[in-house]
Amino acid sequence: MDRRALLGLMATAATTSALARDTEPLRDAFEAAVTADASDRDADAWERVAHDYAREVGWASSTVLHRELSTDFAELTRLLPSARSTARTRMIHVAAQLAALMAITLTNMGEGRAARRWWRTAARAADQTSDHQAAALVRGRAAVFSTYADVSRLSIVEQAEEAIAVGHGAPCTGVVSGHAARAQALAELGRHAEAVDALDYLRGVFEQLPDTVTGLRGHQWGWPQGRLHFVTSLVHTCAGNVGPATAAQDAALALYPTRNWQARGQIEMHRAGVMIRAGDAAEGARHMTRVLESLPVEQRGDGLLRGSALASLRLADPDQTAAPAVRQARELLASTTTGDR
Repeated sequence: MDRRALLGLMATAATTSALARDTEPLRDAFEAAVTADASDRDADAWERVAHDYAREVGWASSTVLHRELSTDFAELTRLLPSARSTARTRMIHVAAQLAALMAITLTNMGEGRAARRWWRTAARAADQTSDHQAAALVRGRAAVFSTYADVSRLSIVEQAEEAIAVGHGAPCTGVVSGHAARAQALAELGRHAEAVDALDYLRGVFEQLPDTVTGLRGHQWGWPQGRLHFVTSLVHTCAGNVGPATAAQDAALALYPTRNWQARGQIEMHRAGVMIRAGDAAEGARHMTRVLESLPVEQRGDGLLRGSALASLRLADPDQTAAPAVRQARELLASTTTGDR
């Protein structure tokens, strides 16, 4: 595609987006004029909305999703006071999911502090449904995404254990996410024996997950095999176990589709990290730089990718942190900062 055609497509997309925003007040005015009690039919529609967003978050543009999620969350908030009985409970459950997806989107944008506020809202909403799996889901995913923010790893261990307790230890997305976050946080703390034990426990819970969870790929509420390989990769990367780490990385990449640049990029940051941890900081940093430079700038600034890269650079021995290759990788990451990390 030539430059003129590309610019034309970009201008059309920008115009369409602006027109969509300009028409929102008209739609809001109509909704206010014909307000009726929200029903189970409304809840059906909103559950489909939340399901669709859970497939888009992590794949589509975070900037666009942030705007769209904000608009839909505001509309749902206006509807809630008119919802009754089961419709109200279902719509509060949707609100918990949308708030969690907003938190994930903000984390992707590097806005960790704002994300924490949305996680609190998501947990409050989930608790109102009296659904322990919903409450565990929000807390478990919050613990996982906290590993990409400036949060104490001990605090993440506590978050993870709360998710497991709230979910009554049942094999579900929230509980398995709690075990995953716990293993990753312990690994980053350098408590390698405990991290391996946590990883073994995670495997046991994973084996008990229903097919509806393990088979849900490319979806924020699923927990497929690739995620287990990802956690295994991180735990062994932090310990400097080259063989097991590399095997887990290869297994994860074999499962992740090419379009999943975020997860594939994170695995490559692990690959750099295990080299750094094993003593070859220069080659690990060069691998990191090559991978980052191969990505478009907007992807290079992704919060999860940067978080994985920084975690790997922290594995360097103190006498290697000033090496030219390590310094170059740090400078490249600093140049792509997009949020409050």
